[in-house]
Amino acid sequence: MKTLLTVNRLPKIYLYFLSAMLICLVNFSCSNEEVETNDIAYDLPNIVELLDSFGGDQEVSAKSASYKGDYGAPTFEVLSKALARTKLASTVSRNRLTVFAPTDEAFAELGITTKNITEVDNLADILLYHVIGMPVYSTQLENGAVPTANGTDVVINIDNGVLVNNAIVTMADMKARNGVIHVIDSVLFPPTMSIAGIASTNPDFSVLLAAAVHANLAGALGDDIPETVFAPTNQAFIDFLGVADTQAAISTINSLDPMVVASILKYHIVGGYVFSNQLSNGFVSTANGAAVEVDLSMGVMINDANVVMPNVQATNGVVHVIDKVLSPPTMNLVETAASFAPEFSLLLEAATNAGLGDTLSMGGPFTVFAPTNQAFLNYLQLTDIEEAKAVIQSLDTTILTDILLYHVVASRVYSSDLSNGMVPTLSGNNIDVNLDMGVMINDASVVTPNVQSTNGVIHVINKVLVPPSS
Repeated sequence: MKTLLTVNRLPKIYLYFLSAMLICLVNFSCSNEEVETNDIAYDLPNIVELLDSFGGDQEVSAKSASYKGDYGAPTFEVLSKALARTKLASTVSRNRLTVFAPTDEAFAELGITTKNITEVDNLADILLYHVIGMPVYSTQLENGAVPTANGTDVVINIDNGVLVNNAIVTMADMKARNGVIHVIDSVLFPPTMSIAGIASTNPDFSVLLAAAVHANLAGALGDDIPETVFAPTNQAFIDFLGVADTQAAISTINSLDPMVVASILKYHIVGGYVFSNQLSNGFVSTANGAAVEVDLSMGVMINDANVVMPNVQATNGVVHVIDKVLSPPTMNLVETAASFAPEFSLLLEAATNAGLGDTLSMGGPFTVFAPTNQAFLNYLQLTDIEEAKAVIQSLDTTILTDILLYHVVASRVYSSDLSNGMVPTLSGNNIDVNLDMGVMINDASVVTPNVQSTNGVIHVINKVLVPPSS
């Protein structure tokens, strides 16, 4: 569910009303009267005057702003000229607003200066995309989407600082007589197409689009539910399928079971808006159920794919272009354990004798801390696998079940999700996670983490975990 930016807990419809009213003011000059509120600071400059004061009247700007970070004093000559040339300056001066203000440096990174700002297409729409139709201070921000005076949402993220889409707020809460300015380090560009629209208009996504249509997912990429898509290029699909060209890739896709194609595509989709500067090392759950691994040590890697073009914003999400197709897991927990044969033959023997094989095959998602054969041999004080199997077969089923369920957690838990403390298991008892030296589960070490399956994840451990009741 989307979390809305809220101001004094006003409903979203009120924000839409104010944005619509601002557009009315811009286009038709519906009213020249300034909205009267109790918190208007009459001794401060209005928003346009405050922008103009930077680089000029430092006494005025310092009175209104609280400098944060090591960014230096910003200037807004380009923004000020843009507001003047689009005839928005009077509107921004008179009405109660929030402005996310790109600095001159932000414009310069795009090659935009005071000399060529008026040549930018759709300049008024771009400027209105930086405006919210009421004053909103940083303490009132919440994660989620909020409508702008452009009519399109910006996405707020406050998990680590304050982000507006992929722009960082470098200076917050610059108070003006008629509102507030938050300085940002990038220019915001309003999206004009959905994710499906981007895929359909970019020839390098023709295979991706064909796959989405074949899997009956194209509609989902065009709806209003926000999603982040790691989008493989045509060449990525050609390499993945081992074919000669784009048309061969599309033909191969169309010959596959649509459910298989849907499973692969869903492994490229994450719920919500996720810009590149919101990513961190670790695992991110996808619409497939399994997770992708993010690695930021050298650029941005998603599993073994490079993000070659980040942050292509759509009206309903974000697209990150990648150079490989991501392969989701295809085996369930039991099949995955069996594929390591004979490493987990004793664990599988125990699961079968306890009647848990079907649960671990078809249920879940689960996290299994899986003892190796050597771990079972050490626990049983034996050296022979066949002798160990015989002992396991002779154990009371209730005791065996209790031991096995003590190794299972009722959700997907990746190593990056773990923290020191107690975690409940399906046996009803807790295991103790300790990350001070590697990853310890009780007195067992995790020797291989994050082995994914279709219905969970396996962490290989070097000891059998014994519940207190056993």
